[in-house]
Amino acid sequence: MPRNMLRSALSTLLGLAVLAASSAWISSVTLAAEPNAEVKTTTTPAAARPAFTPEQEQFFEREVQPILAGKCLKCHGGEEKVASGFFITSRAAVLRGGELGPGVDLQKPNESQLLQAVRYEGLEMPPSGKLSAHEVDVLTRWVSAGLPWPVKLEREPPSASEPKKKTITAEDRSFWAYSPVVEPAVPSVKNSAWVRNPIDAFILAKLEAEDLSPSVEVDPRTLMRRATYDLVGLPPTVEEVAEFARAKDRDQAYGVLLDRLLASPHYGEKWGRHWLDLVRYAETHGYERDSAKPAAWRYRDYVVNAFNADKPYDQFLREQLAGDEQPNPSVEALTATGFYRLGIWDDEPADRELAVFDELDGIAATTSSVVLGMSVGCARCHDHKRDPILQRDYYRLLACFRDVAPMNRENLRRVATEETRQSYESRVAEKRNREADWYTQIYGIEQRFL
Repeated sequence: MPRNMLRSALSTLLGLAVLAASSAWISSVTLAAEPNAEVKTTTTPAAARPAFTPEQEQFFEREVQPILAGKCLKCHGGEEKVASGFFITSRAAVLRGGELGPGVDLQKPNESQLLQAVRYEGLEMPPSGKLSAHEVDVLTRWVSAGLPWPVKLEREPPSASEPKKKTITAEDRSFWAYSPVVEPAVPSVKNSAWVRNPIDAFILAKLEAEDLSPSVEVDPRTLMRRATYDLVGLPPTVEEVAEFARAKDRDQAYGVLLDRLLASPHYGEKWGRHWLDLVRYAETHGYERDSAKPAAWRYRDYVVNAFNADKPYDQFLREQLAGDEQPNPSVEALTATGFYRLGIWDDEPADRELAVFDELDGIAATTSSVVLGMSVGCARCHDHKRDPILQRDYYRLLACFRDVAPMNRENLRRVATEETRQSYESRVAEKRNREADWYTQIYGIEQRFL
């Protein structure tokens, strides 16, 4: 019957949440205005509101408000979930800012976070695409003019007085996806004769609840082809199909068939591919040069061998995440840490510090999606809007991987013994000698006809 590794792989695949792409920086939106416009202002955000001219207020209504409504308020105008706690619903709210501080600096308007964000200088707002040059100019003039905003158009949400810090609630913790797995009672069914194992009882109970009947059982030939393709990815031989069809005890024959397929080396090749897809296995680094990842195949073989050996799932994870931290780590455990080298790598990044954190984000996002069945990528820039994942928790997770050595050829580590190394080099030399002999023979043949 299927072993622990198959059940673990299926559980991981079924529980996998779609890998959330690490999005643009949704932190503290900032906007902009015209230099040289004179208005009396104070440095205290919520204090002493200046008197704006009718022309300045008309400028806000006609030029600024449409930009805010169309590009900003979706994330920064709500009552409950607001990105980075930054509201753009009133002058006081913009001056107060959010988690990253004030949105506008009236003393140094050009250095305001709002303007830096819409100019894509560090922060990038809106994340869906940069504003047009005209829109950026309008916001720059608005900020430089002292943030004129008609009182009648201001909306100060109750929660805006202090940026709201997201917390994990009891309701969040009670959601079914975060509850411990329990073994449910096997349901009772009317047609108990149809049930061969507890899983059948769950299926039949749902069918009977909808007044449906099970499908007719497939013929032996179809059943064998399904099992063989599912477990090893290859078709059965004609002789194997005929032998299975002749079996008098179908259940016994089916159990023997599954044991044989699970013992096949092709089982690990077939099912290991699913894990390799999840952890984004690749043998090149990506980007413009797409250079090769030396010895990436060793990690591939580790995964295939793990499935074939029916390695316990917890050990399988520990070796990949911390194989080098185990007491007296084996070559196999060290090879498993190749997990950290599977992502894309830019060997000439324009921003090296950003590139390092992009690599770490890839590791954190992959680990959470594959192991936890949920994505944490959104929390790189702000508390997750839907899932109970705080931004500070994202960086706590990232800190677990912070000491992983940067990806480059100089950080490769030889784990083979001296005996293994000599054997490998001997076989490589033998291979090269054979190839040289073949090329000599091919060259001689070409000379006879050319």
